[in-house]
Amino acid sequence: MTIFSSRRMLGGAGTLIGPLHNAQFNSVVEVITLSLPLFAESALQENIVNENGLNRRLARFITNVADKQGFPFFAHNESMEDETRGNSPAADIGIHLKIEDIATDPPKITVFEGKRLTSTLGRERRQEYVIGPEKDGKHISCGGIERFKCSIHGREFTHAGMIGYLQEENPEIWCEKINSWVSDLSIQTFEPAWSEREQLTPPETDGRITKCTSVVNRTKSKLHLTHLWINLIR
Repeated sequence: MTIFSSRRMLGGAGTLIGPLHNAQFNSVVEVITLSLPLFAESALQENIVNENGLNRRLARFITNVADKQGFPFFAHNESMEDETRGNSPAADIGIHLKIEDIATDPPKITVFEGKRLTSTLGRERRQEYVIGPEKDGKHISCGGIERFKCSIHGREFTHAGMIGYLQEENPEIWCEKINSWVSDLSIQTFEPAWSEREQLTPPETDGRITKCTSVVNRTKSKLHLTHLWINLIR
């Protein structure tokens, strides 16, 4: 386990120093990976299946595990992109660095979106892990990957993540579905444009946890997405 002190990771007026950002992000992924099995047991025991409830409970588990394992960050549910705007978009889970200066706002170091992997959402929401639906002739930008692609979430980061709450079928089937949706989007007109190169890598499963990655093409940059799926099938 890699532990970075908040003193090493923050200097001056909120400037991150010390390890490279991707190393810092890898530590966040490590904490979430440790949290997911404990979270799954709790969610299954209390039959929590809705997205908001799952995201809120996972954020608390991430914070608790990070604290117990000595990692200097915590999770915040519904993490607003711009707190000066009351109508600002909010990522499902923001990860903030713990700092010693109580007069300084703890800096956000990455964000995660959480989506259910299930067909019970209804036809109009069946591709929501990737992209939102059309409603009354207007596109609703509520897709998980889409929000990163359009810089609605995580515009200032090069690494972010998706949490998949797997509630039916298996990771291989979901990876195939998601990649087919990305492939379909690549031949449609969007700004920024989709590409088949944005498909997920083959899933790697260990117990209840599945991991894969993808690279999202934004208008002027690329975002490295880590996808962590937790099996919530009884």
